[in-house]
Amino acid sequence: MKRLSAIAMLLFTGPAFAQSSDVTDAVIKFVGAPGFERLDPVTTEQDLNAFWLDLETISPGGPIGPIEKAVLTATSAIPSTRTRTAISYGEMIDRDAGTVSFIELRHYNLGPQIRNDTIEAYGAENVGSPDDFGTGYHMAWRFVFTPLMNNAAMVREVSNRIISPEDAADDECTGRPCLDPYASFEDMADWQEMSGTLPDWPAQYPDAVDGLSTPAHTIAELAVLGFWASAESGTYQWTGGEHPEAARNFQPYRFIGIDRDLGQDAMIDSVWRETLVNDDALSEMLFRRLEIAGQVYLMQAGVER
Repeated sequence: MKRLSAIAMLLFTGPAFAQSSDVTDAVIKFVGAPGFERLDPVTTEQDLNAFWLDLETISPGGPIGPIEKAVLTATSAIPSTRTRTAISYGEMIDRDAGTVSFIELRHYNLGPQIRNDTIEAYGAENVGSPDDFGTGYHMAWRFVFTPLMNNAAMVREVSNRIISPEDAADDECTGRPCLDPYASFEDMADWQEMSGTLPDWPAQYPDAVDGLSTPAHTIAELAVLGFWASAESGTYQWTGGEHPEAARNFQPYRFIGIDRDLGQDAMIDSVWRETLVNDDALSEMLFRRLEIAGQVYLMQAGVER
């Protein structure tokens, strides 16, 4: 009941800093974009309980940030694991409620495209069924999260829509055609490999499936790499980092792309691009985590002003 009460408090608490009414108007406008169907935020938050490995704590999933929660929700909505995900993140600072996070997440199923390409190369008689390659719609999600009590992020509002195949064919994901499985992150920046390793922390949710890191876990590691989350004490905690001085309203300034199982080897490739950086020398910072055949590579890049 305490957890339900916390969710209910969130739903009926209004924002400010950009005045309460301004934040409320922004939330309504964001989740109510054309074509999006509003979902029940309480149910969406409760559904996340299926992922938490420790339900005995006061706030299961409390340290987990909004982007991870959005990814957990979206990736569980379709069966396919041959996917490309594009995320944009903006935020407004509410004097009472704290950081209000606005996330749009587009999740594309590339299983059918990869199967069609495989049929062209080897013939239909030598190719597995659609289920073998992954089924499910292309989907877009809009989330608004707010910190509450011991939770770094709780669902305040959420909506989604199905992306038609025609729209998906025209969509762009982090500078690449969303449905082109061969378009990689390689040319996105002048990547420099990073030395060292990331700290370990007890998993709050499944961090790997069949030996491959889950999309949410790759986000967590990139967040630690860029100091948007902390794991120095041996436990994970989302912090969100510094709010950009140049950010206006819920203008997105953080962009994340995730490619999962798009090649022959088990792989997941995730990029975090931070714009509107509060830095005199750099206008953008990028971090990349590439995991392929059991090996993890960490890379970084920057864009000078």
